[in-house]
Amino acid sequence: MSFKISVITINLNNQEGLTRTISSVIQQDYANLEYLVIDGDSSDGSKELIEEFAEKITYRVSEKDTGVYSAMNKGIKNSTGDYLIFLNSGDYFSGSDSISKLISNSQGEDLVYGNLLVQESEKTWLKKYPESLNFRYFYFESLPHPACLISKKLFEKVGLYDTSLKIASDWKFFLISVVKYNCSYKYVDQLISIFIYDGISSKKENVEILEYERRTTLKKYFNLYFLFYSLYLKGLNKDIYNKI
Repeated sequence: MSFKISVITINLNNQEGLTRTISSVIQQDYANLEYLVIDGDSSDGSKELIEEFAEKITYRVSEKDTGVYSAMNKGIKNSTGDYLIFLNSGDYFSGSDSISKLISNSQGEDLVYGNLLVQESEKTWLKKYPESLNFRYFYFESLPHPACLISKKLFEKVGLYDTSLKIASDWKFFLISVVKYNCSYKYVDQLISIFIYDGISSKKENVEILEYERRTTLKKYFNLYFLFYSLYLKGLNKDIYNKI
């Protein structure tokens, strides 16, 4: 079966990064692919750049939105693929075979994810992910949306991104999908994408917001587990923690 892939790029006033992202998408060797670019009414030349590549872009729009997750939801609603992958402006695929690497390992799982090369201002490092996912993992970590195929049906089951959250909505989606809905997943131990570590969640001033959103989400959906893990971090009830 040839799965159709929807690559979705969110952009706001990042023409330089968008150029790099678009280039990496249109170079993919996977044929059954559509490309959606959701621009937030940029004023830096991004809209003109998008028009330059209009023939390579299946769906494009440039209009004001209420935030990154609102824009991502717009991409989801307008996509027609079996799988979706979010490669936001600035990030780019590691090679022309990135999509092929993921999809060739898929047997219809809800999530198919690989590794990221993270580029910070002063260093670059490889971020690898585990084969097994559980609540314990998501207490501290998340999955890499620039290197993760997400089944369109999973969004229909779990819902779209929570626009009330400013930073942690993609983490919440993965957490709920895996822990609450027990979705299927598969890890592909290969480099898929390059992630530019300069987004809103990477800024120091947003760390408190991120932690607040994560903490309130954990308490709302998994309060008992949250209590046990909080106690564990304080050095208490380790025996109980290890049995979870």
